[in-house]
Amino acid sequence: MAWEVVGGGDKGGILVRSGQATSSDQLSERLSTGARVEELELVGERLHYKLVSGAGPAEGWVSLSLKDKRLLQRVGEKPKADVSEGDLREGDYYVTLGILFKKLGTDPEKASITKLKRSVGSVVHTTGKVWRGSGGGYWVELDISSGDSGAGEKPGYVMIDASGFGTPGPCLQKASKEDGPILLLKAKPKPGSEVKAWDDGSLDKEFLVLSKTTIAEVRVILGMLFKIAKSESITVLSKDGGQLAPETNVGEAGFRSGDDCAFEHAEGKSMRLVVMSPLEEGVKLTDLDIKNDWTVGQVRKLLCSITGLKESSMIMARGKMGERVGEDAQLNLSHLVADCGYKEGDEIGFIYMGDTEGDLKAFLAKQ
Repeated sequence: MAWEVVGGGDKGGILVRSGQATSSDQLSERLSTGARVEELELVGERLHYKLVSGAGPAEGWVSLSLKDKRLLQRVGEKPKADVSEGDLREGDYYVTLGILFKKLGTDPEKASITKLKRSVGSVVHTTGKVWRGSGGGYWVELDISSGDSGAGEKPGYVMIDASGFGTPGPCLQKASKEDGPILLLKAKPKPGSEVKAWDDGSLDKEFLVLSKTTIAEVRVILGMLFKIAKSESITVLSKDGGQLAPETNVGEAGFRSGDDCAFEHAEGKSMRLVVMSPLEEGVKLTDLDIKNDWTVGQVRKLLCSITGLKESSMIMARGKMGERVGEDAQLNLSHLVADCGYKEGDEIGFIYMGDTEGDLKAFLAKQ
């Protein structure tokens, strides 16, 4: 049985003793956070281990938890929050990326910064007092009134979100009983998907969501975790391998905590759409050379940049120019062109609320 050290991030690792008893001699070196060990013997909450990877004594005895804080976790075991939903306090946050940045001490202006490792979904207790640094980053004060805050027992501030730390998004997410329990999903890129993890490490990433989180929001999270600039190019798959619609939420899709979240990502392929003139029936206005992972909004921006038409006056719509369209013809600007059913050579239409002739005058004069 393999175990991973998930505690002791703010202390350089966890204590190791020479024997099973907690009164036995303490070894001079700690077992580093993130280390993996092989179980030799497990007696209650005491683990006799052999080091597999990471830094620390080659063999020794460690405790699985301390003051209800998990120190080790079985490899492959679904992480659990350190407190249940019912135990959440005002000011609690969930860990989102597996790392924390902590400013030690009570004065965040002068504090040094240390990096901690924590399981995704674990809880950090804070007072709710937020400090904004000169660089624009947001930090929140730890609540150590009951001992371990989830980021150590020493006072300090932990980063919610800030640039310059190499993180793709917030390290913390506000916890609330009203949102219900969190779900921890395992990101699983399909074979052939050319993706890289945000930390250049393993592709085995976990992320937290709520039942009400939409697939569109899941795509944004996956985009951050795997350096994908255009989250719309991500296809999240259902348990039976089908494509999930962006507006579907996690609960409706049937996901449960610990499930794999399979997804595909492919760079867009070139395609050409045709735009017909709104002034002369049967006359082509222009061709649009795009990629099939573009959004309708991007297509509108390109069309307006070519023709001089104004984005604020244009509604992208299904149908052909000159034909009467229904009330449901309007296209959602955030949807992918491919998801709207468009293929190479198709005509894409629009409704224009401005001065069509006047706004097209300069463009038509060049034709």
